[in-house]
Amino acid sequence: MTDIRELLTEPTPRAARAVALTLLDVLDAEFERLGKPDDTEALHDFRVGMRRLRSWLRAYSRDVSDSVGKKAMRRLGALTAVTTDSRDIEVHLQWLKAESVTLKPAERVGARWLTTRLRTEQRRADAALREGVGGGFPELSARLRKKLSRYAVAVWDQAGEERWAVTGAALVQDAFLTFRRRITSIEDVDDDERAHRARIAGKRLRYLLEPLAGAIDGVPESVEQLKRAQDLLGSMHDTYVFTRLVRRHARGIPPSRPATHPGRRRAADPRRGLRILTSRLEVRRDEAWAKFTQEWLERDFNELSAKVHAIVRALRELGGQGVEIERKYLLRRLPVEANRAPVAEIEQGYLPGRRLVERLRRVTTDGRERHFRTVKLGRGLVRTELEEACSRATFAVMWPLTKGRRLRKRRYHLADAGHVWEIDEFLGRKLVLAEIELTSARDEVVIPEWLARCVVREVTGEPEYLNLTLSR
Repeated sequence: MTDIRELLTEPTPRAARAVALTLLDVLDAEFERLGKPDDTEALHDFRVGMRRLRSWLRAYSRDVSDSVGKKAMRRLGALTAVTTDSRDIEVHLQWLKAESVTLKPAERVGARWLTTRLRTEQRRADAALREGVGGGFPELSARLRKKLSRYAVAVWDQAGEERWAVTGAALVQDAFLTFRRRITSIEDVDDDERAHRARIAGKRLRYLLEPLAGAIDGVPESVEQLKRAQDLLGSMHDTYVFTRLVRRHARGIPPSRPATHPGRRRAADPRRGLRILTSRLEVRRDEAWAKFTQEWLERDFNELSAKVHAIVRALRELGGQGVEIERKYLLRRLPVEANRAPVAEIEQGYLPGRRLVERLRRVTTDGRERHFRTVKLGRGLVRTELEEACSRATFAVMWPLTKGRRLRKRRYHLADAGHVWEIDEFLGRKLVLAEIELTSARDEVVIPEWLARCVVREVTGEPEYLNLTLSR
């Protein structure tokens, strides 16, 4: 496949197909592994590969619709569903095996009893898997490969095709907003339906990000944070499903009867072991919920929000379509919370110009310097922003031209409720401003309590608080 960073500047229909074909290559290799009995991870990897390809094609359906129609998507969905039962039972059996070691002898009766029944279900599920996948996947794979390898392009319209970076930025942004909405809707540990929906939304966001690794900063770390959320929510869902399964099997056990002959021991009752297993499943579920709410939501979610925000911005810049939608607030002082936040030292100046004003910016973070050239067009809430990095040498040549139109400030980044607040403390004057970048002009801004204590008023669009004005 073409280098990802180069591919990001290609038209979306071409890029989406290139990524899909790469995912299909991986899936073909994983399908071959299904025939190896000693490859214990083959089924899991094949199932994930199916979901990854299907999720990608769904996300880019508008761009690949002439190659992948509804019928092909339904077949992909059906083949993915066939793998579910077999994989779920495999996970349950692995957990049972690990737990059996710590059970008392009388309790192991229940574990062995349940294992026997799960083995029977596994054989049926594996047979359905071999019949469904083995008979349908190779033909579907060949057809998808043929269709995805070419598409029609109208030469006179090609220049107007949207770049993958622009399309990808919009899709990542929308997927994150869906994930955030579903994550925050989970009410408690028993809210399995919403937790499961949030997990699916997280997977879809992750599958959109994974192909960008190596091309956009922050993607690998974001993927790992999403995997942690997926594992915790998945553990909750697995215990919910397995608990129902254990209880269903327990209802089928006939009442125990006393021994009919003197001296003969009564048959061991598996229900005691099943009760122990059920209680352990509930403990496992509660532990996963505690880690998710007390660790992931409190720490990782805010970090993920900041990273996705930066990823979307980087994609927009790479695609040549930077749009800045932000609100600005005047503060009476620097919030105490800023002292614990990441901080960057910023020097910026403006080149001479009336209608078109270019900004030079030097950003120093942890001793590392970066340099940027930026042009902003428009006023108020929504403005066009075109920004690109430049070399230290280019910056040094152009910086003297900004004399008399410069400012210095410290910028603190604070993540809150899925948004990132930028607090600017201007040096050389008593002024502190807070900005929040939005994904839509319709977004409602909820000012967090720690910031509300410092807010004087909103100053979005007021000329005297524009950086250009403050630089004079």
